[in-house]
Amino acid sequence: MKLRRFLMLVLALALALAAVPAPAALAKAGYEKPYYIEIDLTNQIVTIFSTPTDLVVRQMICSTGLKDATPTGTFYLPHKEDALEREEWYYFRMYGCYAHYATRIWKGVLFHSIPCSRRSDSSVSKQAIAELGQPASHGCIRLRTPDAEFIAKCCLEGTRVKIYKSKKPDADLRDMLMQASYTNEKGQTYNEYLGIPDEEGVLGRFSKGSEVRDLQTRLRDLGIYADEIDSEYRGTTVIAVREAQHLMGEEETGVATIAFQQAIYSDDAPTAQNVTVQEGMSGPVVRNMQQYLTNLRLYDDAVDGVFDVDVRTAVEKFQGAYGYRIDGVLTPEIQKALYYESGKVQAMFSQDEGYECEQANDQIYMGQVVSNVGIRLRERASAGSAALERLTLGNLVVALEHGDTWSKVQRGQNVGYVRNDFLEYYQEEIYALSYTSLDGDNAYTIGYTPKEYYAGARVPAEVFADYLASGGSLNNYEGITTYATVNTDGPAVTLNLRTSPSTGSPVLAELSYGTQVKVLLRSSEWSLVEWQEQNGYLLNKYLEFWGAPDEEEEEAPIEEPSDDAMLVAVVRTNVGDKAEVYDVDSVDATVLGHLPNGIRVDVLETVDGWSHIDYEGHLGYMKDEDLQFLLGEEVST
Repeated sequence: MKLRRFLMLVLALALALAAVPAPAALAKAGYEKPYYIEIDLTNQIVTIFSTPTDLVVRQMICSTGLKDATPTGTFYLPHKEDALEREEWYYFRMYGCYAHYATRIWKGVLFHSIPCSRRSDSSVSKQAIAELGQPASHGCIRLRTPDAEFIAKCCLEGTRVKIYKSKKPDADLRDMLMQASYTNEKGQTYNEYLGIPDEEGVLGRFSKGSEVRDLQTRLRDLGIYADEIDSEYRGTTVIAVREAQHLMGEEETGVATIAFQQAIYSDDAPTAQNVTVQEGMSGPVVRNMQQYLTNLRLYDDAVDGVFDVDVRTAVEKFQGAYGYRIDGVLTPEIQKALYYESGKVQAMFSQDEGYECEQANDQIYMGQVVSNVGIRLRERASAGSAALERLTLGNLVVALEHGDTWSKVQRGQNVGYVRNDFLEYYQEEIYALSYTSLDGDNAYTIGYTPKEYYAGARVPAEVFADYLASGGSLNNYEGITTYATVNTDGPAVTLNLRTSPSTGSPVLAELSYGTQVKVLLRSSEWSLVEWQEQNGYLLNKYLEFWGAPDEEEEEAPIEEPSDDAMLVAVVRTNVGDKAEVYDVDSVDATVLGHLPNGIRVDVLETVDGWSHIDYEGHLGYMKDEDLQFLLGEEVST
């Protein structure tokens, strides 16, 4: 009987070993796949090569694991362990978040998109977006969604993945990839992406001298180039030239031809919002800002491109309405907000005979979170009281009552207490800008009165930052669907609906004068529109834009999958030799005790920079920055 059991055990073990591919077989299969992948931990760059040619087909910036949580070595993409791997949405139960297109590399290490708190891109983690390009995860490889999707759909099971430390920092390439991933999908070679010219007499990567300096200066005046004027054509110059080409509707080569250099000095040269603008400056970008301020009825002087004291006064009023700190300086984000609100007002009132603005101003005390680690808005002035809401770096609150240690504040509908050492308090001048059409049919307001803030209004600057972080368009306005009416020279003149934004592309239809279309995407020259269930492009100069409130759509119910991965961590604090353990996930909470470096803990859940840990049956919360997360085989060693 014992012999029979022994033989059955030997047979089961043999079958199990036979089912596991040998390393040599895996390696051979990996070299037969269409692509292979390399992950450079030093530069936080993922590169995908064509196996037959060894040419780069895609390259992207990423975020790998903190404190070496991402393992090094060669791996082969395994068979799916979960039905939702490689699908549009994946749920991480331990982290309490979702991500697009998760593809497993090895054990708990996956490629996936920047995480979201819900199955909606509007809930994307702003912190994770800001961290892209630096180690930030618990071991996974975070990517932009299109890059994660390419791997999920194109890199087959068995694809070889090499993870290594190059020890050769390449800030130039990182700058380029932070702007946009490289892909050969449109026929662009890798050298073309890098901006290396293939003909003499043009400016491109590695060019130097006064011509490069003149190019950088002009692109800065256009608000496109924000780096140092150094006469060297490096990655940031390639990025700026490529952006200008995009705005001009030209091929985005990153190479400055003679024709391009001439075009950027024309009256209709493109502009962007990448450069901080302030009093004393002049040029096309300042002229744009003057026009936007004019549209908002905040400025009524000459649109001459000179940033003088009148422009500064108008800027300060807009900053006060949006809740920005008032200093008269237009950062790139404030320029975007100004552009967005100007366009929204124009969209709402463009079909009216006119509109006017009524200004009301007052003062209010505000507070801004200065803690790098999340804190809590508490029900009472005590670390042990209930938490109403999590607050993170940069969040704004309305200050109600100032105390010695704790202050009473309001954030939206929540009123509670925050410890003073985590906030900076200041007095702010605020504006409420009320726009009404002359016929009285339309109305719109930017900013709030103190009474409205006390009633629960959120600071517009913060709402707009969330909107930008979730990918909100500056030309398609939240809460408003943009439409356009064909406005040619008269009823006898039609407008061609084309397949692409080019006068040489095929014509889908001829739209008559007065035809109305829905605008899907609006750029500087062309707009992508929907007409009779067809999508195509129309020239903006023959369109009159207007807006209408969005129709509300009900969200479909979501069934949450589960992920039962186990996480273990070792205490590795960079401050002293011990790390705090709190009763809740907030630095203003009660400290239960300390754990020395090297101690292992089980991680029950990790959310927003905090881990719920179990140490020998004792539960508590620790900051992720004080932990080194272990994955796979590391756990058992």
